[in-house]
Amino acid sequence: MLETERLHIRFFKDTDFDDIFRLQSDPETMRYIRAAETDPAAVRMRMSAWEKYHAENPDFGVFTVSLKENGQFAGYAVLRHVDFTPGKEVEVGYTFAPEMWGKGFATEVTKALLHYGFEQIGAAEIVAFTDPQNANSQHVLAKCGLQFVGKRQVYEGESNFFVVKRTDFYT
Repeated sequence: MLETERLHIRFFKDTDFDDIFRLQSDPETMRYIRAAETDPAAVRMRMSAWEKYHAENPDFGVFTVSLKENGQFAGYAVLRHVDFTPGKEVEVGYTFAPEMWGKGFATEVTKALLHYGFEQIGAAEIVAFTDPQNANSQHVLAKCGLQFVGKRQVYEGESNFFVVKRTDFYT
């Protein structure tokens, strides 16, 4: 669906389960997101909810990210409504496999999804949240033009809250 210089970005499929489960069950990968999920049935239920959300909101959802050079799974990203609730703000986010960290992929996919959100969906602004301890993710968001605007209670905890307006993204 989307591609960058080094990445293919497409809506996830059921066949991505093994890769997504690997990330969601890894405590290091999930450290700043939520507790790792070791029950495959729980991850399958989460993916089923993603599928339902995407069916009802075809331009939004969870995207699988793979390397162009060899098709290797790199991670997954989201462009969705906060809490998967239509009417709430549009949110961008990402989760990458540890072996992909530090290579610029989070920045690359975030910029691509921001562009998609502004151009294809017509969003006026896009938000993001990070754990206050996740300095690397905060750096990625800043590089992509998102501005820190404060703290916000979301996803069962306090997060750093970032926003980029469409008009600011293109200046």
